[in-house]
Amino acid sequence: MSTTNNQFSLNLPEGWSDTTTFTFQGPNDSGVQHNLVIVVDPAVNKDMEVATYAKQQIEVSKQALPGFEMINEQEKNIRSDLPAYEIVYKYIPADEVIIFQKQVFMIIDKKGYTFTSSFSKKTLKTIANEVDEIIASFVPIKQEEDED
Repeated sequence: MSTTNNQFSLNLPEGWSDTTTFTFQGPNDSGVQHNLVIVVDPAVNKDMEVATYAKQQIEVSKQALPGFEMINEQEKNIRSDLPAYEIVYKYIPADEVIIFQKQVFMIIDKKGYTFTSSFSKKTLKTIANEVDEIIASFVPIKQEEDED
């Protein structure tokens, strides 16, 4: 099944910028309301490597999340043509609550894309596979004003 998000366009005046975030809600399983959040960074340095971009973004998570512990980080390809960087970490937002998060970073046409999803220990082995499939289906639509 293929579904597109609710798409639209806006004319923003000088001084406004697009810091787009999309949230897709998944199943509630094992005490976690699963979701996929996609953040679009509209202006990434054209020479930046995806690993460098990811490591800059990871620093924010390390500082903001209580009990942050990195589990895995690796370069990977989404499908066969999109280089990406993936991290998996856990943090403890409350007593006896452990959340696992996976983040996938991509740079496409000078835009940074960060995909973040949350899991329990159990669903990191199940629902995470669905999220990987969703991310693999990602196709950014090149906007006319981007063509220069």
